[in-house]
Amino acid sequence: MNNLITLAIKELKKRKYDAYFISIANENLYEFTRPIDNFVMDLTGFTGDTGSLLITKNKCYLYVDGRFTIQAKKEVNDSRIKIVEISRRIDRVNDIIDRVGKNAKLVFNPKKESIDSIFYYRNSFEKQGIKLLLDSEFLSKMFVEIKKNYFNLTSAPLFVLDKKYTSKNSKTKIKECLDILKEENGLPNDIYYVTSSLEEIAYLTNLRYRFSDIDNHSVLFDAFFIANSKKSTLYIKDYLEDDASRYIEKSGIDVKEYSMFYSDLKKLKSKNKCYLDKTINNYYIYKCLQMKNTNIVDSPIEMSMSLKGDIEIKNLRSCNILDGVAMTKAIYKLKNANLKENNLTDEYKIKKFIDKLRVDVGKSKYLCPSFETIVAYKSNSAICHYTPTEKKSKKVANDGLLLIDSGGNYLSGTTDITRTISLYRKKIPEIVKKHYTLVLEGLISLAMLKFPHGLTGFEVDIIARKNLYDEYLDFNHGTGHGIGYISNVHEGPNRIGPIVNSNFEKNVLSPYQLTSDEPGLYFENKYGIRIENDLLTIPLKSNEYGDFLGFETLTLCPYDRDLIDKKYLSANSVLFLNKYNKLVYNKLSRFLTNEEKNWLKRETREV
Repeated sequence: MNNLITLAIKELKKRKYDAYFISIANENLYEFTRPIDNFVMDLTGFTGDTGSLLITKNKCYLYVDGRFTIQAKKEVNDSRIKIVEISRRIDRVNDIIDRVGKNAKLVFNPKKESIDSIFYYRNSFEKQGIKLLLDSEFLSKMFVEIKKNYFNLTSAPLFVLDKKYTSKNSKTKIKECLDILKEENGLPNDIYYVTSSLEEIAYLTNLRYRFSDIDNHSVLFDAFFIANSKKSTLYIKDYLEDDASRYIEKSGIDVKEYSMFYSDLKKLKSKNKCYLDKTINNYYIYKCLQMKNTNIVDSPIEMSMSLKGDIEIKNLRSCNILDGVAMTKAIYKLKNANLKENNLTDEYKIKKFIDKLRVDVGKSKYLCPSFETIVAYKSNSAICHYTPTEKKSKKVANDGLLLIDSGGNYLSGTTDITRTISLYRKKIPEIVKKHYTLVLEGLISLAMLKFPHGLTGFEVDIIARKNLYDEYLDFNHGTGHGIGYISNVHEGPNRIGPIVNSNFEKNVLSPYQLTSDEPGLYFENKYGIRIENDLLTIPLKSNEYGDFLGFETLTLCPYDRDLIDKKYLSANSVLFLNKYNKLVYNKLSRFLTNEEKNWLKRETREV
């Protein structure tokens, strides 16, 4: 049993609260929460990057979606913690209401929940007589004590992107952000835009980490930002390199300590109009501003961030060649070398091998992984977001499937690729080949799609699932997510899936957005298959029926030919696959050794 759960329940009773709710999050609500900020992990042992925990006086409830259900079952060993899978059938809010009962006092941490979430929870709970209380200090002493020696947090240098890597400078981006707000709200006067989104702050400032925290796998840095036409302010924990410092000063940006942000918010004069997005900022920020002239808006730059310019697109094509070379070398080695002799005998060792290959191939252009590399063998491949550790890693042999989901942040862009490969030395089961090819058919079907501008990721999702539905199969996660540029590997507003942003206008797929294409199939305790490429939305043709769009596949890496059963591919998919294979060979072969090149030639021959 987890002693921290015992202490939390004891503190709950002491303060006469009925329940406490906490999400996996930090104050910036960044997707990848570092261990030092992940209190849910400490309380439950669950290491997934998305989830939330409800603690009541008698029992706890860990809420996860379908990507993490199997993982949660394996990692959570305390009988007091019940795992609840959020789905189209089970709504978290209604489940919480059932658990705590009417007239309960339910506590939230306002620094770890978005404004939007608190609005929604409060409205839902009050109808049932449940009182939502806000307490950012509850359990904080306990966590500060256990985290104090966790690891030594040191400052890291922030560098500015060279103009050859970005289409716009900071001054232009900040002006565009404020101009959109003024235009949408009819305001000629001076305004403020407040954001805690690490993706937005990196975009507006053109700053990135020079060295990423080993547990963060991100080029993004902890920060807050207040944008203003006269003088903007950046609040950071880290320090600027000399070039970055000069650039920020010329951009009209003051730099202050991260810890000064909340107090500065409270000092903003009531005559100033302040704008912030309710989905990306924590509720405590709103609480600091709500006595002032605060206005809730959708992010004025979310769409701008998602649309890649000519410079970004050129660089993305370049970094996908580097990434493809690294992954092709990795697959060649795993499929052809003696695993024992090459010290590739478990998932963790393979993970380190792949991470190092990106460093070796990318050289000075490589920054860090875009997320923690997933290497999952046999039954572990059925866990969507499984990540091996040195102490917890399955042995790898020559009798199963190996799933590798990884990516890199380069000076020229961000990548995300998944390949499932066969390590079978004996005959591959026909059902495995069928399942792999069904997934491949779904991936290709989406990549080939032509559609009129105006369709959303919800509407095109069926294309990747149709052939799976024909076999009464499905996968329990989205088909695609937006990808940032030298930023978060998961960025909106573009997403493809059965459950997408309810604001359909924001989720319309637009030219020059980068979106992943990653269907899969998972069979618990057996194996999982996922294949993923990055797609650039491109304009194709305009006529009386609309502006038609399609996709350019940027990812360059062979599929596992051993796993393809041609009878499950449509004729058009075969043509598409052969064309893709030819492109992969032409783009990558000159960077490979003779042995690797000969192998790639065989892997990419016509199906």
